[in-house]
Amino acid sequence: MADKTLVHFFKALRGADVSVSTAEAIEAVSAVNMVGYQDRALLKITLGLVLPKTVDEKAYYGRCFDQFFSFSAYDNDNEALEGELADLDLSQLENNDPSSAGEGQGKCPGSGGGSGEGESSGNQSGSESATELGKMLLEDDQVALSMAIAKAANKIGMTKITTLTQKGLYGRRIMEAMGLDEMEKEMWAAEKQDNDAGDKLAKKLRSGRDNLREQIKDYVEQQYVLQAAQTGKELREEVMRSVKLEHLREFQDVQRLVRKMAKKLIAVHSRRRRVTQRGLLDVRSTLRNNAAYDGVLFDTRWKATRVDRPKVIAICDVSGSVSAVARFLLMFLYSLSEVIPKVRSFAFSNSTGEVTDLFERMDMEKAIEETITRHMGSTDYAQSLVDFKELCLDAVDSKTTVIILGDARNNDGESRSDILKEFYDRSKQVIWLNPETRSRWNTGDAIMKSYLPYTNKAEVCNSLNHLERIIGKLLKNS
Repeated sequence: MADKTLVHFFKALRGADVSVSTAEAIEAVSAVNMVGYQDRALLKITLGLVLPKTVDEKAYYGRCFDQFFSFSAYDNDNEALEGELADLDLSQLENNDPSSAGEGQGKCPGSGGGSGEGESSGNQSGSESATELGKMLLEDDQVALSMAIAKAANKIGMTKITTLTQKGLYGRRIMEAMGLDEMEKEMWAAEKQDNDAGDKLAKKLRSGRDNLREQIKDYVEQQYVLQAAQTGKELREEVMRSVKLEHLREFQDVQRLVRKMAKKLIAVHSRRRRVTQRGLLDVRSTLRNNAAYDGVLFDTRWKATRVDRPKVIAICDVSGSVSAVARFLLMFLYSLSEVIPKVRSFAFSNSTGEVTDLFERMDMEKAIEETITRHMGSTDYAQSLVDFKELCLDAVDSKTTVIILGDARNNDGESRSDILKEFYDRSKQVIWLNPETRSRWNTGDAIMKSYLPYTNKAEVCNSLNHLERIIGKLLKNS
């Protein structure tokens, strides 16, 4: 059970922006097995040495630890806190499916009282309670209640909470697991006695139940923040990946997500780019490397084909209809500088201009804003292709990939597809990314059909998922 508690803590840490790898998690479990759970200060220091790596992560870790292993107002009671963390991991706290809880069968963890049928009221004297939960409420034993709440939460699977709308459900299940049904039956039986002692007991139990409900509500909200943060972040990122790029301005953390996606591509493609063809022996290299072994072939060498990093020229339509997609394409390309070091960027609407220098001397976000501000206008593909040819046709060779981003809506002007054919003939490949669905590529003033014969690939691109897939293919095939 101790390891299960740590697994839930690791999940909470990831939701608090502290990265925890599998190796670090294993190391943390080993460290905790050595120091134990009894001393919370020692536990915090121990995990703090293993898990957070940066100054920011250490700050996030401290706050997350205090929340996860917190008992709110009872933290100052050192004697009561002694051994609480260990108690949370007793073998009796089985993490049952939450669906099995809340059926009227729950009892306060560790309780042995209460038949659940209301007969217990006949055994009480004065204002005493016969149920375990009732005793804690009457005694106002906050430490015991806090521990009971934590144990009940463990029992009903509190860590599975994922949405804010589940707070009421999990709060009710915690109360039932603590023995609410037995306590309420005792309270109702006391009300029916029609005497001062019964009325006094019922009033105290009702007041205690209401206070407990508020306490559990606060606990569930705290656990939601801890446990659902990572799940909520993943759901949010999934939405941002799939939603159309023109709507992503509403999300403040899109840029962080783009960097995360780019980092993933870098990790896949930044290793030494050699594709080994096993089975094709390089005889000369093998003999040369085994000369020291008297000709015994200890170190065999295989022929390999070097894969060059792509040389990319990107030309982006930054007119109003396409500027949002252009923004994220440029953000992606310049986030991949480790694996795409040679990127030249051009922007156009009614004329084309190179913006590579902006990204070399300005922050990415400022460079993108400046690019769009400079070149936004009404679209003229013919003039833009003429300008593009003058600016960089001579720089295009058989290693160059030309990426064109645009919807091919030309306000009923010329296409000048003959210029695109020149790029097609000279380059390694021409990729056209169109933010519109294929069914709209040749409707209205769109002239995509004029350009398609001179492209190697033409794909719909209007989400982060599309960008990641297209650039991933570019890196894989280069």
